[in-house]
Order: sequence, then structure tokens, then C-alpha cells
Amino acid sequence: MDTQIKIMFKSLTNEFTGFRAAYNLENKTLTLTQLMKELQSYELMLNGGKLI
Repeated sequence: MDTQIKIMFKSLTNEFTGFRAAYNLENKTLTLTQLMKELQSYELMLNGGKLI
């Protein structure tokens, strides 16, 4: 896993535990940009379609 992505995961709140688990289980390899887009999508799902 890329160092920047490791740092990104360490900075996530507990709300993103499900995202981290899914990422690790699927053994995904994403660029930092792709990861940011996936995190935004997950955040939208958590917040009923609203970014915070």
C-alpha cells in the first residue's frame, strides 16, 4: 500500500471503518485520486447524499 494512502487511512474517522474493511477485503489498489473519489462516494452514502 502506498505511503500516502496509508496516511489517508490513518486520518479517517471511525465512520469509515466499513470502508477500510471493504478496501482491505477486496485487496484494492487505487491511486490517491481514485481513493479520494471512493471516499467521497462513501461519505455521500453515510450522509444521505450530502457532503460535510
